[in-house]
Amino acid sequence: MSALRVLQVSAFFPGHGGGIEAVAGALAARMPAAGVAMHWMAGGPREEWPASWPGVTVTAEPAWDPLERRLGLPFPVWSPAALMRLWRRVGEHDVVHAHDFLYLPTLAAMLFAALRGRPVVLTQHIGDIPFRSRRAHRLLTLLNRSLGAFVLRRVAQAVFVGLPVQRYFERFVRFRRPVCLVPNGVDHSLFHPPQTPPTGELRLLFVGRFVEKKGLRLLHHCLDLPGASWTFVGSGPLEPPAGPQLRLAGRLGPQQVADAFRTADLLVLPSTGEGFPLVVQEALASGTPVLVSTEVFEAFPGVDERCVFHVELRGATPEQALCERLQQLLGDPDRLRSARPAAAELARQWNWDATVQRYVDLYRDLAPAASHLLKSS
Repeated sequence: MSALRVLQVSAFFPGHGGGIEAVAGALAARMPAAGVAMHWMAGGPREEWPASWPGVTVTAEPAWDPLERRLGLPFPVWSPAALMRLWRRVGEHDVVHAHDFLYLPTLAAMLFAALRGRPVVLTQHIGDIPFRSRRAHRLLTLLNRSLGAFVLRRVAQAVFVGLPVQRYFERFVRFRRPVCLVPNGVDHSLFHPPQTPPTGELRLLFVGRFVEKKGLRLLHHCLDLPGASWTFVGSGPLEPPAGPQLRLAGRLGPQQVADAFRTADLLVLPSTGEGFPLVVQEALASGTPVLVSTEVFEAFPGVDERCVFHVELRGATPEQALCERLQQLLGDPDRLRSARPAAAELARQWNWDATVQRYVDLYRDLAPAASHLLKSS
């Protein structure tokens, strides 16, 4: 059986620091062993481009992004020459796999696939984001209900990584075929519990982009709570203010992120509008309990409340709700540290091999029509 030719398109590479591109990178790393010849196209600043990706052909494109700093909504713009290269690549592959519709590169890839008769697998990671700015929220809602609904109705296969985003779009989208819920996997060889659990002062950890949907504005109100220190891993426009109990670690490589999880007592990620953040799974696999929004908590396919704590942030005072929940947890250190075995056990349900196989099955199901078109083109 010849290798499937799959073109994967994401807005950025993992160097950008977001979960979507980290998932794209994890899939790309494992596709060659699954019999898939993958070509990965993405963009962003040159300093974020990978030198290579084992087993995968990579095309990196420069991008201009005028909106992320102003609205917290990244929208990288590719040049006409880059879009022409994307057009050619679409025609050379059996299946196009796009990550999230709300980016120019992925929108162009899906348009080109429709024009060239190539099936599209669209993994939609993000749904509604309750921006503080009413203008930004209205814009995103309009885009989701117009452009998003249009795209999701027409792709060959829509995939979601968490139930909240799936249910959000199911309210107003009629899909061509039943949607698939495919949770992200975890690399258990990298993310595993420490031999010696942390002791001493409690350590709180945030990992992700410093943007509104990750809850950065809410966290800014909780940085002076007594009884704990903070470490922030990542970068972005909403950088936390410096303080004696706060360390900004910047962007870290996978091994350093795994080490940060193992030395933390609690991952705090009050994000909204996300399917099921990968860093939550990786923290649990490292034996670190998590505090997430109730919205993310509801996305868990199987949950253990001994290690997955949640707070309702959809009320009138989310800042107060988050601070009060953190104070409760910080007041019971033994509860946090006794949660580590349950966290590691819960994470065993996620496996990248199983996730990759789900996608390969989808590719193979969709590829026969594309193969016929390729022979006649």
